[in-house]
Amino acid sequence: MAVNCPICTSSRSGVFYQLIDDFNYYACSHCDSIFIDPAVLDAMDNGESPRNYDHEYWDEEIKSARQRSVRDGLVRAGEVVLYARREVHRFLDVGAGPGFLLDSLANTFPGHSDTFHAVELFPPHEHSKHPNYVVGDAGTLPGKFDAGVCIEVIEHLTPRMLQGLIKSLAAISAPDSTWLFNTGMPSYVRHEDPGYLDPRGRGHVVSYGLKGLRKMFSESNFEVIALPGKSFAFLAEYSPSTSPETFTADRFYKPLPYNKALLEESGLLYIAAFESARSYYFQDESAQRAKWALSLDFLLKRHVTP
Repeated sequence: MAVNCPICTSSRSGVFYQLIDDFNYYACSHCDSIFIDPAVLDAMDNGESPRNYDHEYWDEEIKSARQRSVRDGLVRAGEVVLYARREVHRFLDVGAGPGFLLDSLANTFPGHSDTFHAVELFPPHEHSKHPNYVVGDAGTLPGKFDAGVCIEVIEHLTPRMLQGLIKSLAAISAPDSTWLFNTGMPSYVRHEDPGYLDPRGRGHVVSYGLKGLRKMFSESNFEVIALPGKSFAFLAEYSPSTSPETFTADRFYKPLPYNKALLEESGLLYIAAFESARSYYFQDESAQRAKWALSLDFLLKRHVTP
């Protein structure tokens, strides 16, 4: 049975993908997104979820959140500062959970007490005591932000919830602000972590494809940019001053001087962010060249006569 895609809204483009924890998941042939039964998404929008985000959920999640805040989450934050095309004076962790990443950034950059912020709509009991940790909706925050991250959040959200988040971000984004979203996209789910979609455990109900994301974000004046080699992250830039582009090596080789100087205050984070950006970028370039060479070899062999 085919269903309408709730992400790109294409008619009957969703075909059965897999049964996970007794829930049907569908894959869209148009935008590549993978999503739980649309009826479940509708129920979630009305307050009924396969996973309750109660103290039991947070008891399991707290350990992972603490680890991310000093490892991959911290590196992703460094990367987005490196990539940003405006000076990063105000940085926001969106859907910050317990806010451990904010604490980590504050400790890493003690001379920038007003640079790093975090917002969480449904905080756990144990969370950051930092004065820049705010409980509420991102769209209600004062002022504009230059960059930020949204780590392991949108896979929990229905398309309607994600549209609300995008609109909230648009309300607080300065032109050219850069946001890095860390989430398992369809190629990641299919080829790297088949157990990523987990409605009753981690609460992951959607893996958003780039085509679907571009449609949703463009409605609020964001440009979505793929990160080469990263099947688990993408960039969204608000009201970019230059024409849409693909991600290039200049993003990490030629960062804005202010942003580079900021990261170099923590030399280790600068190196980690730079090497992460560079390694994934050139690994992807190498893979694309190998794919091209193999396809060329195949075509040549087909045309060689014995």
